Amino acid sequence: MNKPLTAVSPWHGRLALGGIGLAVAISLDLHLSLSGQVSPIWQTLSEYVYGRLGTASAAPLFSVMCLALSLGSVALLAGIAKAHRPGTTAVCVLLGVWSAGLLVCGLVPVDPDGQARSLAGQVHNLAALTAFLALPAAAFVLTKKGRERCPWEPRRTTIRRLATASFASVGVVLGGFVLTLVLGPANQEVTLGLFERLLFTVDVTLLLTMVRPLR
Repeated sequence: MNKPLTAVSPWHGRLALGGIGLAVAISLDLHLSLSGQVSPIWQTLSEYVYGRLGTASAAPLFSVMCLALSLGSVALLAGIAKAHRPGTTAVCVLLGVWSAGLLVCGLVPVDPDGQARSLAGQVHNLAALTAFLALPAAAFVLTKKGRERCPWEPRRTTIRRLATASFASVGVVLGGFVLTLVLGPANQEVTLGLFERLLFTVDVTLLLTMVRPLR
């Protein structure tokens, strides 16, 4: 009889949930507090840095959101590393890229809507793209077939479906971004903000599903 799978690392799991939960809470607060300033349909999450919470800038709160999600992801990375399974190194590298990309996005602001592209804005966009590609890639490597008694095996199908949805959402957002660059913001046809929020929701769900075996 196969022995039941045990928790990989409950402590890392709790840290991961704390970071992810804080990031989600801040995201909801930004959406509610800045609903009249930033369109959730047309504008991206990164544009909350230009919102105003009374007399204060919303930029620090956005940075804390990115930092919390990054730290939660690092806790997930550490928990996976503790499992010592084949392919762990590749998963940890990809999760590290995801976490670093989030940190850059929190520290380097996106270009204001309608303004010329700056070096900082390009760094922000590249970091975001790299991060959003690295996370689903990590999920696919984590759930690769043939890993005997892998704690993530019972959730393999769910994780892979979420990773596929993440890749698809990235494609839509990237395609819409390129189209906007070609046509100009005035002729924007794809609701970048809505699809990016869909991508954010999918990725948070993916992270939570990956965290579960830790606990």
